[in-house]
Amino acid sequence: MAEILDSTLREGEQTPLVNFTVEEKVEIARLLDAVGVEMIEAGDPSVSPKVFEAVRRIAGLGLKAEVVAHSLATRSGIEKAHAAGAARVAIFYPTSRIHLQNKLGKDEDTALQTITEHIRLARSLGLKVRYTPEDASRTDFDFLVRVCNAAIEAGADRISFADTLGVLRPHETYERVKALRQRLLPCKMDLHCHNDFGLALANALEGLRAGADCIHTTVNGMGERAGIPDLAEAALALNRWMGVEHYDLRTLPSLAAYVERVSGFFVAPNKPVTGLNAFSHKSGVHTNGVLKDPRTYESVDPALLGRERRIVIDKYTGKKAVAARLEEYGLQVQPDELERIVEEIKTIGDERKILHDADILEIAEQVTGRRLDIFPREINAIVMIAVESHVYTGAVVRRLKNLKYVFNVYEITGEQDIAAYIKVPTTLELNNFIEELRTMPGVKQTETRVVLKKHADNGF
Repeated sequence: MAEILDSTLREGEQTPLVNFTVEEKVEIARLLDAVGVEMIEAGDPSVSPKVFEAVRRIAGLGLKAEVVAHSLATRSGIEKAHAAGAARVAIFYPTSRIHLQNKLGKDEDTALQTITEHIRLARSLGLKVRYTPEDASRTDFDFLVRVCNAAIEAGADRISFADTLGVLRPHETYERVKALRQRLLPCKMDLHCHNDFGLALANALEGLRAGADCIHTTVNGMGERAGIPDLAEAALALNRWMGVEHYDLRTLPSLAAYVERVSGFFVAPNKPVTGLNAFSHKSGVHTNGVLKDPRTYESVDPALLGRERRIVIDKYTGKKAVAARLEEYGLQVQPDELERIVEEIKTIGDERKILHDADILEIAEQVTGRRLDIFPREINAIVMIAVESHVYTGAVVRRLKNLKYVFNVYEITGEQDIAAYIKVPTTLELNNFIEELRTMPGVKQTETRVVLKKHADNGF
């Protein structure tokens, strides 16, 4: 059965500009354990006192997942992993000639001796050991087999094949892992695939097919350079194609959202599984199909992942989607009225980036001649915004100034960082605005105050 080791707390924190607090790491570890990953790589205790403290705290949580500490092949690093209370230490040491010669100035025999000595040290301390030959994908294959088997003989029970630069293609990964698996002494094999060519998950899946036991992931695909496979995508792929059903897929969106918030590493809208658009439908052909039978344009039920389907109304929308949206508000229209409403939506949609429900209902009012007293009108509000500490306030201000309904923006002192004065026609538009604002990168918290009365014309 395929396994997942999640390395958000080690590889993920190596993402540029990402720095988790100890409490954030503890919470991420709890959330990962709730997903059901088999192993959590909690960090390298040698990096800093706070990383050591995080590994120690996580190791003491009593999680179902095995807690792994990372370490170079050094005595001090291994002893710190032991002191932190981790069940396993992942010892890494490079094996490719370019790393050995140009980075370390070592030959293969010296490297082999260093690796085996430090694995024996870790075993003498009672630690389980995973050995990672760094840059394995560019290592001479015969030497790779030799060093991995020596590591196993020294006491390692897992070998992690690392495509450190993400240079392999899926068929090459399959061939390399299968060949290595055939020549290794008995042990479990992990795969650490980088995403430099966008092939990390494909490579990982091919490696599993070739005989590997475990793939490494991070939440939202974080990591050095282009990162490694995304946990949500990997868990869904294993569920869908390999019959791995014990991961709690419904917890993945909330985990992704939490890590996005505390890391400042924002998820692209078109990202599979957890992206805003993953279960959104826009064109008339697609919305018509999915409203009749979701299987026409959804290979996965969004409810499986704790998500909901979203129908986007704009100039691409067909009559079926518009009628469904109007019916949500208890409004039924005649076929000729629906035709005219859709035509007007397409006309307005040519001029706007977003059409909200209030726009659609206003169009319906104009076409049908019926007054829809659904929302109050003409609302002014002041929205107070707190910005994430690692994000420049000015960057958020620039985005705010481009939003519809924003008339003035101020940078302010106090608990909040920004005040925005907005004018919206309805409470629904106010709600839409606030929801859009909360998804803006860098926004930590909002507080909205509706203006009841203005006593002077301040240019708003």
